[in-house]
Amino acid sequence: MSCRSLRNSCLHRRFVLRALEGSLAAASHREIAESTIGETRVHADWMDPCDHLCDRIRRAVTRGHTLMNGG
Repeated sequence: MSCRSLRNSCLHRRFVLRALEGSLAAASHREIAESTIGETRVHADWMDPCDHLCDRIRRAVTRGHTLMNGG
């Protein structure tokens, strides 16, 4: 694995773990997005009709719960 792909993998795993932490603390998906991505970006993109940002958070939370449960 190259250094670049390893770095990207680590950043993604950290993002997923932060999303899991927010979910376990009963934060809303929007609150998780604000803490991981930033309020400015969330304010600009959260209501986008394509839902890319919402989907990204939803996938990260799901992946975090999967990892926590042994997957």
